[in-house]
Amino acid sequence: MKFLIDENVASSITKGLRKDGYDVKDIKELKMFGISDKEVLELANKEKRIVITYDSDFENHPYFINIKHFGIILLKFKDQSSRRVLEAILSTLKSKIADKIPNNFTIISDAEIEVFK
Repeated sequence: MKFLIDENVASSITKGLRKDGYDVKDIKELKMFGISDKEVLELANKEKRIVITYDSDFENHPYFINIKHFGIILLKFKDQSSRRVLEAILSTLKSKIADKIPNNFTIISDAEIEVFK
């Protein structure tokens, strides 16, 4: 799996995923600050990457519900410490749920992991 990290996600998440062997690009490293959510998704689609974001617009905006994508992971944590979030992402990616993430909308939260088509 390849990922595109939205600018609202800590760089330490990017580094942690890379350290674990994942192919990751980060909007901040690409110096694409302030691009629209639509542009984030278009870039991810162009490179066949799964978006990782805290931006709930990806969940609520009709554009994102009806467009084909390679996957979106929405993070919903009360404790947004990088360590906690990275542990949850890596745990999810190493679980049986990982096979369902590509091409779907996934929410990883404190309470649960949900995958939607």
